[in-house]
Amino acid sequence: MADHVREQITVAAIAAVTGLTTTSTRVYRDRDTDAQPLQDVEVPGLVVEDDGEPAEVVTVDVAGVMERDMRLKLTAHVKALTPSTTLNKILKEIEIALAGASLGGAKYAHLIEVAGRETSKAAETPMVRQAFHFTLRYYTTRAAPDVAL
Repeated sequence: MADHVREQITVAAIAAVTGLTTTSTRVYRDRDTDAQPLQDVEVPGLVVEDDGEPAEVVTVDVAGVMERDMRLKLTAHVKALTPSTTLNKILKEIEIALAGASLGGAKYAHLIEVAGRETSKAAETPMVRQAFHFTLRYYTTRAAPDVAL
């Protein structure tokens, strides 16, 4: 049996954003950066988390087609004197990568929010992080959440 489509989408999205010119292979999944902050050698880097999913039944027949809007949060971590420039470049690269990728059954990735920045001044050059929230729409049936329609 295949993984839930949510897992398939998350894995595909991570593959799509691994290798960006800004963050390279420094892509981490579900890392609690408050408990385990990114180290200097891990930035600029991305942390990827699935972040909720409203679902709705769109057909009331036996199959019960479900329309799902998976939320994916990609948080960029940078150490730069001009973090705005670096964060905006990372966002641009993420948007392009997700728009051009096969996303494990998702029909598209849509940017829904650029969150406010958080700064940690523990080091000489502050670490800045900013979350980018995307919605990825996909469809399944109630009985087969591991198969995208």
